[in-house]
Amino acid sequence: MLGIIKGDIRYDYLSQMTESILSRNLEDLIGIDSLLLGFSGIDNQYNIKNSNLNLLDILRQNSIEVIYTGTANPLLKDLCQKRKIRLVELLKEDDFVIPNAKLTAMGIIDYLQRKNKAVSDFKIFLFGYGNIGFFLAKLLRAYGCEVSVFTKNPIEKKMVLLEGYPLKDYRQISDEELIINTIPENLEGDYRLFSGKKILDVASSPYGFDIDQIHQLGIDYEIYSAVPSKFAPYSAAKIIERMIKSIEKKK
Repeated sequence: MLGIIKGDIRYDYLSQMTESILSRNLEDLIGIDSLLLGFSGIDNQYNIKNSNLNLLDILRQNSIEVIYTGTANPLLKDLCQKRKIRLVELLKEDDFVIPNAKLTAMGIIDYLQRKNKAVSDFKIFLFGYGNIGFFLAKLLRAYGCEVSVFTKNPIEKKMVLLEGYPLKDYRQISDEELIINTIPENLEGDYRLFSGKKILDVASSPYGFDIDQIHQLGIDYEIYSAVPSKFAPYSAAKIIERMIKSIEKKK
């Protein structure tokens, strides 16, 4: 039986797809042998982030064999190793990361399409060419959008050039009106370059920019997180469900 720590709506859909208990209450999470935490895992006191639950309390009343999370801190890794619990970090599993990145890219396009102009009318500077950037650039190109790419990663630079996108340094920003950031690392540089631009940050924490500097300069900046669950929560849940089924088969 899978225990699911209740989070955003994709977890509600997931609970309908598999035999599970979905709850934020300790008394409900009994008789489970696997546990899905939130994607941010636990803090340094074993508290499950974005809940009022402590992981140790759940372990005391269950024989947990597998714990799923997005990324695990050293405390969680050490705990699982000592207790011989299999730890699955979804954000390190290609079978999860790739379809989730594709769904994220689709969700970003959907979000942009809600504005007062077509995606094809945007000139976009894409920061990062990892999994999300790869799919997003392809979709934007398919819509006829002008896309330039900035990345510091040598492998990503090579892929950008092989795919035929303009590769630019962020300091070369010119008439691109929208910056979409996918890099989870604060950019170091002169933020005044982004005055008059719109920044849509879809990276995970710590995001792509120093928010204090952004606010001081009055730059139009928006964090758009958990895109799959906002865009297509059923599909987002299906990706997790397929991953869990795959792991369960290997038990």
